[in-house]
Amino acid sequence: MKIRFCSHWAQCSSPLATSGIFPLLFVCSVLLTSCLSDPNENIEGVHPLMGNGFGIVSSTLVVKDLESTRDYFSESLGFGKAKPDESDQGIFEGTTKASIKFADNSGLDLVSLDDSLQLNRKDSFLAHFLQQQEGVRMYTLSSSSVEGTHDWLSSKGFEVDSVRDIRMTPDTLTGWDADAGGAQLQMLAVGGNNPVAKLPHFAQRANLPYDRVDTDWITYYNYQRSFIKHPNGVVGTAAIQIAVEDFKASRKALRKMGLVELEVNKEEQFARYQIKRNQELQLRAPQSQEDEVARFLAERGEGVFGLIFEVEDLQATHDTLSARLPEAALRMDTLTDRITVLRDHAFGLQLEFQEEPAEQGLMAEKLNINFAGKLDSTAIAHAEDLYIKYCALCHGEDREGYAADFAPSLRSHSLLSTSMTSNFMRYTVQFGREGTAMAGYLKDQGGPLDYIEIELLLKWLKETAGVEKPIKLSRDPIAGDVELGATLYAKHCTACHGVDGEGITAPALGNPMLLATATDDFLRYAIAEGRDSTPMVAFKDSLSTVEIEALTAFLRSRASGWDVPKNDTISLPTPDEYVLNPDNEGPNFELRDGRFVSAEQVKQALEDSLRFVLLDARSKVAWRQTHIPGAVPVPYYEEPKEFIQHIPNDSTFVVAYCACPHAASGRVINTLNRYGYKNTAILDEGILVWAKMGYPVRHGQ
Repeated sequence: MKIRFCSHWAQCSSPLATSGIFPLLFVCSVLLTSCLSDPNENIEGVHPLMGNGFGIVSSTLVVKDLESTRDYFSESLGFGKAKPDESDQGIFEGTTKASIKFADNSGLDLVSLDDSLQLNRKDSFLAHFLQQQEGVRMYTLSSSSVEGTHDWLSSKGFEVDSVRDIRMTPDTLTGWDADAGGAQLQMLAVGGNNPVAKLPHFAQRANLPYDRVDTDWITYYNYQRSFIKHPNGVVGTAAIQIAVEDFKASRKALRKMGLVELEVNKEEQFARYQIKRNQELQLRAPQSQEDEVARFLAERGEGVFGLIFEVEDLQATHDTLSARLPEAALRMDTLTDRITVLRDHAFGLQLEFQEEPAEQGLMAEKLNINFAGKLDSTAIAHAEDLYIKYCALCHGEDREGYAADFAPSLRSHSLLSTSMTSNFMRYTVQFGREGTAMAGYLKDQGGPLDYIEIELLLKWLKETAGVEKPIKLSRDPIAGDVELGATLYAKHCTACHGVDGEGITAPALGNPMLLATATDDFLRYAIAEGRDSTPMVAFKDSLSTVEIEALTAFLRSRASGWDVPKNDTISLPTPDEYVLNPDNEGPNFELRDGRFVSAEQVKQALEDSLRFVLLDARSKVAWRQTHIPGAVPVPYYEEPKEFIQHIPNDSTFVVAYCACPHAASGRVINTLNRYGYKNTAILDEGILVWAKMGYPVRHGQ
């Protein structure tokens, strides 16, 4: 049985989650169900305790006065202050919280009680704790499947609470929304009505792409680090320290949970356990009846004794804290290179600060894109190294181009400035150009580069070419005489681009990936203005506007392939055309995680003329450029109510796709689910991979 209640939660994602800065990863919303078919089976690299969870979610500091605590953590301890609108109803009804977030997705939640009478009976432990003292009463680890965590812990003999389904926002939802109206957070506690303070809670967020967070952690971490800054220099949580009475029994419990023991010192009553990457749990038991741990246990009982934070520069952290705190509050240990804020000056919680590992710090410097300004020398040097290693062979050591396979110059101001406000260059590097020497370099395409490394390369190319401002291009379609364009192409373009657009000494213009990512105006600008630093000349003086637009329209018409019927342009479907093959049987899709359908299955369904609805969740501009045959454009940002009434809510399968490949399509499918649609799926690969695979595409009016 699951307990449902309405509440709010300090979300684990960064501020980038809803921005357009990070379209491929942070916007993606994938509802990841259990990553294990058998929750008791330990799959290599994925432990049943947390699955693909990212590590520490938060420590919850329960205090009497939230506002004064927020001020103290900001003004005296040097943490970035949670914004006023981040103070909201806490995860438990009757509580209010404010969250301090760090780049590694961990955080410190400050929680106070509004009204203890509103607390669920199961949560009364918070009120009881606050009657005695302030401090951390619970800490939470991330799990990609709390159901799997529940089953695993139960199989190991732990008393576990029922999984709680929690709503973080009101149920009134409008438009296409990533929120499907169900649980936005699931939580699990060990110990029933009185959770064991020394053992973790577990949390799973709906729609968080845990598999991507895990495999592309470098990108997640460094993007968040660019935006989450604290005056005291904290970049993440290194360890949660737990004070325990019975050292032997506590060690046994953590090992039985499945945590890896990194170190144990029985003489000093100290042990370390790995959570994720360099995050740890640390057990501490008293060495004497008068030491600090013994005093903590006598005052508060077992539980979180302290937190250890990673900082960028320990000396800078010391300078910040010593200027804000009394001398008696700080202790500097030169042997361990650690600064300690004593418990009496941090609401009963000992805070320790240590310098981050040198390798992590260097990685952050190398991948510091610096959105507010230009790359620094370390990032430039790293970008240059990446270019020489992966790009120079074909594009030339000085970006001059044509060193091999007729790869174009990357010095072109025209190319780089017209691609600044689009995904053209980004997708070119990520996905490559099928049928050409240009491979896809993104890791999940089999390449060697993380997403953030590609972004660094692109920024370096633009800065090196002296591009400071984008050339803004229209996203409207260009109408032109396709037959005239074909004649002009044969006369002016085939020598370099090939009779069938295959590319000879210039880019292959018949490439579906190029046409899927280039707008009409991008193509028109290249024809009219040429590409400086390349052999591509400007045709604006030799061809009329009508002729340039005809050439543009001709190239766009090749989105489906070079040998296509003349009248291939498709108009927007009408409601009576939404269901493909309405008189035939539907597909029997096999879905990954109950949510994602492969491109191969959708292609086969089209070839077999099966009944289903295919939705393009991107903008109508993107649909006009390239879409899967039969797809209906339903931009995720437009109001869906009028459109939904034309979609059958029966056994007819509804499949949505986008480019990234799950962000916009995930929002559309979540909204359909909220409206009661059951037979839904997301195209797993997205249209860019679909086009790269050589599957059919069309362009529209």
